[in-house]
Amino acid sequence: MRLDEILDAGLSEGAAVVLGTRSTVVNFRIANSTVTTNGREESNSAGVIAIENDQVGVQSADVHLPSQVRELASQARGRALQSLTAPDAMPLLLPEEVRDGRPDALASGPESAPSDLEPILDSTLAVLERTRQDGLRCYGYAQAATAREQLGTRTGVRLRGLRQAASLSLTLKTSDLARSVWTGATAQRLSQIDPQTMYRKARQRLTWTKRSVQLPAGHYQVILEPSATSDLVLRLLWEMHARGADEGRTVFTGPSGSRVGEAMYASSVTLESDPLAPNMAVPNFVRALGSSEYSSVFDNGLSTPATIWVDGGVQQELICPRRWAKDHGHPARPYVDNLRMRGTDTTVEQMVASTDRALLVTSLWYIRDVDPSTLLGEDGARRLKIMRSYGVDRLTIGVQSLDDAVLKRMSRAHDAADVVAAIEASQKAGFKLNIEFVFGHPGQTPENWAEVVARAA
Repeated sequence: MRLDEILDAGLSEGAAVVLGTRSTVVNFRIANSTVTTNGREESNSAGVIAIENDQVGVQSADVHLPSQVRELASQARGRALQSLTAPDAMPLLLPEEVRDGRPDALASGPESAPSDLEPILDSTLAVLERTRQDGLRCYGYAQAATAREQLGTRTGVRLRGLRQAASLSLTLKTSDLARSVWTGATAQRLSQIDPQTMYRKARQRLTWTKRSVQLPAGHYQVILEPSATSDLVLRLLWEMHARGADEGRTVFTGPSGSRVGEAMYASSVTLESDPLAPNMAVPNFVRALGSSEYSSVFDNGLSTPATIWVDGGVQQELICPRRWAKDHGHPARPYVDNLRMRGTDTTVEQMVASTDRALLVTSLWYIRDVDPSTLLGEDGARRLKIMRSYGVDRLTIGVQSLDDAVLKRMSRAHDAADVVAAIEASQKAGFKLNIEFVFGHPGQTPENWAEVVARAA
C-alpha cells in the first residue's frame, strides 16, 4: 500500500489530518560474543486525526488496506464528537502557509536494506573474536531504520519527509560476569559507526572497574563524556518550552516572565537544531498525533526552521505551538527532531590529562525524579545544601502516591510520612517543587485518587 493511498483513504472519510509512514528496520543481536539473530521488518502505519468543531479525535495503527484507514478515520471522528473543545484549537494551515524545503526527500537517500549491515558486520565479528581472545563476553544490538513519511490535511497540504537512524550498543563483561560496562553510538547509517573504536573504549572502562572507590556526598569537579552530555542536554530540551516557563514550573521561569535573553550557561555553549543538517537530517515540518507543550495537532505541516536555542550561553528561544504563542504573546517556535551542541574543541582525553582530580561520567542512562527517601535525615539535608550551592532551585519529587498501601504494592522504599518530610525539608531549603504521581496502578480507585490529589493540594 502506497503512502499516497493512505492519505487519500483517510481524507476521503473526512479526516482532518493523515500521516502515513512506511518503516523499514534491519538489525542483529549479539549474545555471549556471538551474532545470534538478524532480521528485517517492514510496516505501513497510518495516524488519523479528526477535528469536528474544534474537538479532536486520534486513531493510529499498522495498515495494509484502504478500508483499514477509512475505519481509523471513522473511529477518530467518533472520538472527536465525544471530546471537549481542544484548548489549542487553531485553523489548519493552508498550502501557501507551509513550505517543503526538501521536495525530493523520498529519493534523497537509500532505504535500509540487509546490505546496510554488511559494512559493520565484518568489523563487529572482528571485535567479537577479540573479546574471546581477551577472555571477555560481549552482548549488544545493532539497528538501522528508515521511515518515509507523507502528511496530508483536508486544507490541501501535502508534505513528505525521510528519517534515518542507526545505532550500535555493546555491553562488555568479564568472564565471571562480575563486572561490566556499556557503550553505544548513533548515526544515520551503521556504516558510519566504528565497532572497533567502541570496543577499545569499553575495554579501557572495564579495566577501570577493577578499582572501586566510595565517595561521600560533596563538591567534585566533573568531566562528562559526549554521551553523558547528550543525556543531560536532551533532558534540558524537553523542559525548554514556553508553556512551562509561563506557568512557573521549569528552570526557564524568570522573576517577571521567561528567561529568554538571559545568560544561563557558559559562554562557550551553543545549542541548535537544523532539520537539513548533514548526517542528522529530519523532516522539516511538524508531524503531531497529539498535543502537548511541544506541539499541536493543529500545527501539522508547520515548517520547522533551523533554530538556535542557546547562543554563546544565552537562552534565545523556547518551544511554543501556535495557539500558546497567540494567547501569550510569544513567537511560534516548533520543536525540531534533532539537536547539536557546540562548545570548544577540547577532547575528553585532553580534559582528563589536564585535571588532577575529578569524576569522569561516561553515561547517564536516564534521569529520574528525586526519590523522597534521599532527601531525609542528615544525608538528605547535605544533598539539598549541595544542590542549592550549585544554583539548583527546583526539584521534581517522585511521590507516586500518598496511600501507604498503594506505595507498598508499587514496591516503593518510602511511605506517605517520608514524602511529607521530604517536601518540608526541600521547601525549608528554599526549593520550588513539582511532585509527580502515578494513577491507574492496581488497587487504585477514582475515589482514592481524588483523596490523594486533595491531600497533595
